[in-house]
Parts: sequence; C-alpha cells; structure tokens
Amino acid sequence: MQATFPHRLLRQETRFWLEGMSLEPQESVSGTETIVPTMRARWMASCSFVLRGEASRLGWEAFLAQMEGRVGTTLVPAHYRWRPRDRDGHPTAFCDIANLADAQTWEHFGFENTDLTRITVADDASLRATQLDVTLHNSTGLRPGQKFSVGDRLYRVQAHWQPSPTVHRLMFQPPLRQAVTAGSPVEVDRPVCRMRMVTETEGLFDQSLSVLPSVTVNFQEAI
Repeated sequence: MQATFPHRLLRQETRFWLEGMSLEPQESVSGTETIVPTMRARWMASCSFVLRGEASRLGWEAFLAQMEGRVGTTLVPAHYRWRPRDRDGHPTAFCDIANLADAQTWEHFGFENTDLTRITVADDASLRATQLDVTLHNSTGLRPGQKFSVGDRLYRVQAHWQPSPTVHRLMFQPPLRQAVTAGSPVEVDRPVCRMRMVTETEGLFDQSLSVLPSVTVNFQEAI
C-alpha cells in the first residue's frame, strides 16, 4: 500500500544519506585497507516532527495505520535549504499549496500554484546510468550537491557541465533505478523518494497530555 505523506507536520530535522556504497573494508597482510565500490547504494532518512493540534495527531496516526509497519511505502519529501533557481534567478517553492490553518485532516486548502515544467530529460538513459542529459525550460540548472527526482526516485548531483549550448549533463548518485525516456520531467521543486519504515515501531510518540509531542521516524528506500 502507498500512504500519503502527512504534510501538516512541523518539521524539526531531516537527514538523507546513502548506505551501501562500498563493501566492508578488507585489510591485507601489510595492513593496507581495500575499499571496493558497489552499485547497490540505498537512500536512508531520519526525520523528526512536532505534532501540533488534533489534525496533525490524527493525520500521523492515520499515516502509521496505512504504512502497516514495514509493509507500506510513501513518498518522503527531500527538503533542503538552498533551492534550485528558476530562469529569473528566484528560488523555487517548497510546496504547491498555500496551506491554511485548521484545515481538515488530510486536506489542504488554498491557492494552488501553476504546475511548471522546469527541467526535462534530453536523451534516453538506461537502467543504472550515472549521467543524464537534461534540457532547461524554467530553471538555471542544478548545482552539485542539490537533489532531484525522476518519477519517485531521488538522486544527488555530483557534477554539472554543458556538452553543447542547449544540453546540460548531470553526473549523479545513486545510479538510475529505472530507464528514463527523453521528455520525462525532472522534479527539482519538490524532490521525493519512495521509502518504507526501517522497523515496525517507527513513529511512536507519547500518548499522554503533552501539548506538542515529538516523533522520530527512520526510512529506507523501497527498491
């Protein structure tokens, strides 16, 4: 089952990192350590939130019920401070809805932003590729260290250069989870990663009379 990520939470901390990029180091008889890279890196995430009010608490409880421990998956948003910029040099938005206070659980009321195509894939790329040619439409491009997603898979830029005046090339990690075709949108405004919970006890919180209970949940990429 895919659960809708509860966006009404007050986010405190979010950490994304890759695990499994290399085998465990081995030492030779001379003491030299050998590092062997792999192609099986997987995104991990640790998120901390504060639950404020009835809607947030019930939303989180509903989310835990839908996730069914490690069974379900969800699209975890990969928020970070230094946003990509549009063609006018303005930072892109974190969300596409002007959320209003006291909305019903799972509902978002407000003025929806126009859906803009900022970057698209320029050429087909095969499964496990680590480079991608893209075309900029309403963006100044992605800088090394920034994140993007294609479909529901998350990637992090290692390098960005231009092999031609109209094509921008990205080198990224981890390798592509699936083949992509030319014209596919590259999500830079709100990148996401399909993930599941690490254990069945993630996201538990104090059910007492605490006004602002906090929750911590650990995710791993669902591959």
